[in-house]
Amino acid sequence: MTQPTFKQLEAIYQTGQLGSFQAAAKHLHTSQSAIAKRIAELESMFDVELIDLKHRRAKLTETGLRLMRGAEGLLIARGRLINDMMGSEGFKGTLRLGASELVAVTWLPTFFEQLRLAYPDVVVDLTVRQGLLLLDSLKAGALHMAFVGGPFWDVRMESVELQDVEFAWMASPRLLIPQTVLTASDLSGYPLLVHTPEGVVSRIFEDWQRKAGFKLQRVITANSLTVLIEMAISGLGISPLPVEYAKRHLEDGSLVRLRTNPALPRIKYFAVHQNPTDFPLTTNIAQLALQIAGQWRGKVIKS
Repeated sequence: MTQPTFKQLEAIYQTGQLGSFQAAAKHLHTSQSAIAKRIAELESMFDVELIDLKHRRAKLTETGLRLMRGAEGLLIARGRLINDMMGSEGFKGTLRLGASELVAVTWLPTFFEQLRLAYPDVVVDLTVRQGLLLLDSLKAGALHMAFVGGPFWDVRMESVELQDVEFAWMASPRLLIPQTVLTASDLSGYPLLVHTPEGVVSRIFEDWQRKAGFKLQRVITANSLTVLIEMAISGLGISPLPVEYAKRHLEDGSLVRLRTNPALPRIKYFAVHQNPTDFPLTTNIAQLALQIAGQWRGKVIKS
């Protein structure tokens, strides 16, 4: 009996994961017709239907799902075998990595230094943007891994907790906000400087807002922590900011920390990835990120 090839198994696996021939073809750097041909060859080989033609999207049949799960195990095993045989110094490939801005301006440069030492032939294609957008790219197969706050992903993704970040309300001293313990009602009278809805911090802040009974008056949004800090320093409003990120501004007096009841929650950051079918080093790299993030102690990359 003819045996399925890895190209055929990749075709059924990525089609099932991404939901279309087009997305699978883009991910595997080939054409839609090539994907369709490889899946048709599998159907002929096993005399089964793998794609449910009653749907507009490429929805797998029960048999297709069973084959996809088996293909996943083989693809992961192949990647691990290649990694074991070649060793870290011999591995070559491009890591499509996403990172939130907070990670990018704190410990990510140190991570890159250590990554280059451990895997000198790995090339990094970096995307820095809001966390929820990174998770969308990860789900679509455009990224291998993302360093983001959370958790806001489904059970198909794997994650390693990297760090626990303290957030607090901050403002310019020019606003003359009392340095007493403030309630949500006390804060409601000030303009808010918050991340755009695609940011993880915004999602967590919205949950805090509902529980605390915070009534919004005027809101200014931005997709950059750096911009939010500068607006807060200028006295445009109050902002929920990571304490270590804003540490130098707290120390020089351009920002003050507001004490609140309830306090803002700490936010956990993770290395998130799908099963390593096409980049076998994701598990190793997540552990390297854990080591670097755990060593970070407030050093911020200055603009």
